[in-house]
Amino acid sequence: MAQQGVENDNAIPGNSIAGKQSSDDALLTNSLVSVCVTAYNVEQYIGDCIASIQHQSYQNIEIVLVDDGSTDTTGIIMDQFAEQDPRIRVIHQQNGGFVAGRNACLDAATGDFLCYVDGDDKLMPDFVEYMLSIVQQTNAPMVMSAHCFTSTDHTQVEHDEITTWSAERAICEFFYPRVRLGCWNKLYNKQFLDKHQLRFVSGLTTGEGLQFITNAAAHTEQIGVGRRKVYEYRTDNQHSATSAASVEQQGIGALKTLAYIDKHLPLRTPTIDRAIQWHWWECYGYCLRQIMAAHVQREYHTLYKQCIHELRFRALPVVLHSDISLHNMRFVLAHIVSPVLITRYVIWRMRQQKAQPRSQSQAQEQVGQGARLEQAQSKTHQRKEAQ
Repeated sequence: MAQQGVENDNAIPGNSIAGKQSSDDALLTNSLVSVCVTAYNVEQYIGDCIASIQHQSYQNIEIVLVDDGSTDTTGIIMDQFAEQDPRIRVIHQQNGGFVAGRNACLDAATGDFLCYVDGDDKLMPDFVEYMLSIVQQTNAPMVMSAHCFTSTDHTQVEHDEITTWSAERAICEFFYPRVRLGCWNKLYNKQFLDKHQLRFVSGLTTGEGLQFITNAAAHTEQIGVGRRKVYEYRTDNQHSATSAASVEQQGIGALKTLAYIDKHLPLRTPTIDRAIQWHWWECYGYCLRQIMAAHVQREYHTLYKQCIHELRFRALPVVLHSDISLHNMRFVLAHIVSPVLITRYVIWRMRQQKAQPRSQSQAQEQVGQGARLEQAQSKTHQRKEAQ
């Protein structure tokens, strides 16, 4: 089913850094890039994260580290790195969640460009250089790579191509989602963020990155997009659990965040509306998985029944109007018969994959399109669970 109103990619020739002109070199030399990390209780990962930033091929950077009230040694490790590297500034604050931490980064950053890194992730040595090359070739205020490495997938893409997406297309790609949700793996023009007063919304407990990137994309004419993997997203952080608290923070939190986006997104078209309707369906499925995985159907009886109803009621309109694959159409339609049975199967498959890690592409085929949303929001919860 073709997605109406979405522009085709505009491929930009000559996208290798090696072939750049002298004007490109000026950007790569003179622009200060703020690399921002917000972390909570990731002592086993934060050292590798900071080291990967320090060793960037592009060295004109400042490193802003926010310790969001960690109760382990995360903050101490940050301070130790700062003592050895004058480019590093550490902000210690009371625990306020990722929204407060990332807004603190926005306030502290002094660079021409800004990027976010999660405290348990890593950058490839050419991350900043590659992102700046996309800026140079597209002149877009927001750029990204459509792909990233994961803990279980270290295969680089075979062909790199830099393209531009319209604001409409970018927003739809985020909602379906065809790229990983989150504010990371992207580079933003700091003046652009300040001009449009783009910040993370207080009160959102999960999905705050989706709100930020869709809002940012809505204020652009286009965003620059590359294909090469230059960011490693960790998917094997074992410090997570499914509980009643996760239902509140993740399941209900996801629905609240999408309701906020649906109400406040400044760019609306029929194509975007269809993508949002798909994301609503995904969120109800995600919330149902949280409830059933935590075995709290009685405690959340009303929400449990609502999720079942919405998955059935929305299934046919989603299949008829959304830009989804045939595989996902079948997955959605199966929920008309029994959302509970399908959800039980998805939970079982995801637990099997945790026990026997496989590549991300295999996982997505087995649990359906909802797996991306599940992983992104589950990862957010890992760092918020103790808050």
